[in-house]
Amino acid sequence: MEKNDQARASAVSDFPIFGGGPLYRLQQRTRLVRDDRRRIGLAALYVALVAWVPMAFLAGAQGLAIGPTRLESFLLDFSEHARFLVTIPVFLYAELICGAQLRDIVRQFEDAGLVVEEAGERFKQLVQETVRLSHSSRAEMVILGLAFIHGLFVFLYLLNYPEPTWRLVKRDGGHVPSYAGVWYFLVAFPMYSFLLMRWFWRIGLWWRFLGRVSKLELNLSPAHRDGAGGLGFLSESLSAFTGFVFGVMATAAGVTADFVVYGGDSPLTYEWEVGGLLVLLMSAIAGPLMLFTHRLYEAKESALFRYGALANRHIQQVDRKWLSGRPFTEDVGIDFRAVAHMGSSVNAVRQMSIVPLYKDDLLKLIVVALLPFLPLLATLVPMDEVLKLVLKMVV
Repeated sequence: MEKNDQARASAVSDFPIFGGGPLYRLQQRTRLVRDDRRRIGLAALYVALVAWVPMAFLAGAQGLAIGPTRLESFLLDFSEHARFLVTIPVFLYAELICGAQLRDIVRQFEDAGLVVEEAGERFKQLVQETVRLSHSSRAEMVILGLAFIHGLFVFLYLLNYPEPTWRLVKRDGGHVPSYAGVWYFLVAFPMYSFLLMRWFWRIGLWWRFLGRVSKLELNLSPAHRDGAGGLGFLSESLSAFTGFVFGVMATAAGVTADFVVYGGDSPLTYEWEVGGLLVLLMSAIAGPLMLFTHRLYEAKESALFRYGALANRHIQQVDRKWLSGRPFTEDVGIDFRAVAHMGSSVNAVRQMSIVPLYKDDLLKLIVVALLPFLPLLATLVPMDEVLKLVLKMVV
């Protein structure tokens, strides 16, 4: 019993949402995890090499590194380079950042006394459940199966593509996988899809955790200086997912680059597609914070009446003591400074947001999401203009 209590307390303290499961155990066996410390940079390098280098070698061996056409040239495929050389390493590295920041957020619920004593045990159970689900071997096996199914859909799509590509070459009037294509469909793409879906699984667990915490009895402080009843720290969760957002948008930028560079399209042609993807990502990451809206609204409405009544009593006591002109027989411990302080508290309650989300945190996430598209936007500026600007800055 004592061991179970210690394990539960450790889970609340650490919240190792990315520190378990088959993938983590594989990293332990390959010595990419030593003394519970992940050598994430080396792991990201290995995964990128395993995904990309064999395809480059096999494509070169078959004459498809630079093939007869752009679609038959592996080295000219921006989308796949972005997917395997940028997105996959970023996904892995971002796990460290996300895990550490989510752990701090979970700790804050207890450190700030937001969970009432009666709900404390239930809060610890929720943390334990979330960690257990994030380490589930069964869940990762399902995700791996879905990754191969995802790869199968991509294979069927390219199989019906009118032109040959470096993945599927023409032979006997039909399309067959190239050497690089076999590696792509059996190893590289399922690896990317697995990491992508694994991130969505973690995001789903974060939704589940915050949704259930929002139903617990919480000590909300409507006059709190963070302007969100004491829950303003939840806005920090957006920065925890910046790496994931950057990785997804890097792949999207790679796909767009193929159309811009080889098709001559303007990057602005795809503003709706990019904007739609950005909205979906923002909704997935900022959405869990909306689960506290109802609780914050109730706390604000209740506090407006309670603080208003208290402020009125303070003013009445000051009036009787200092402004009525009648002598007073008892010392009233309320003065003008107390009234002013109470007035600032009432104003804080009135200005309290019912969504624990700060605009600055959202803007930072949007900026990070759009960074991979900066090289494409540079194509809108003629090179001679760029050179003139550089010369002006230098001379």
